[in-house]
Amino acid sequence: MMAISLLPVFEWMESTPVGQTIRHSAALIALLESIHLIGLTLLLGTILMVDLSLLGLGIGRSPASRIARELRGWTAAGLVIMLVSGPVFLSSEAIRCYRSPAFWTKMALLAIAVTFHFTIHKKVVFEEPAAPRQPARWTACLSLGLWTSVALAGKAIAIFQPPG
Repeated sequence: MMAISLLPVFEWMESTPVGQTIRHSAALIALLESIHLIGLTLLLGTILMVDLSLLGLGIGRSPASRIARELRGWTAAGLVIMLVSGPVFLSSEAIRCYRSPAFWTKMALLAIAVTFHFTIHKKVVFEEPAAPRQPARWTACLSLGLWTSVALAGKAIAIFQPPG
């Protein structure tokens, strides 16, 4: 069976007027990176608050479900900012990212983290009565590990240049 190459899609992204404009503007690159990092901060910050609560280290005596409900809009805003700014930023260096193992690692981890967040994590956070302490802790640790891995893989894209 022949694998389908996504290289033409990445070549197209990089050749778009948006990709070319961003690539040739240090100010736009800095702006997009800043916006992407603001989204990451919102997303990870709010998830951290919920996960700390699941670990028993949260805000006062508020249950994780209450914290998650109150921060839901901020969490969603962080995710939307990242999912919009990421592809726009990608368009400026799409071919380099295509060739980067760190990029594909980040994309795989992101897919796993988002799926975990909206399935298992959500179920544990909103479980009534509250999830038993040990499963809640494992869920929080896995959540924090996944999202930290996404962020580190993103940083690795900038640090490690692809071969060739």
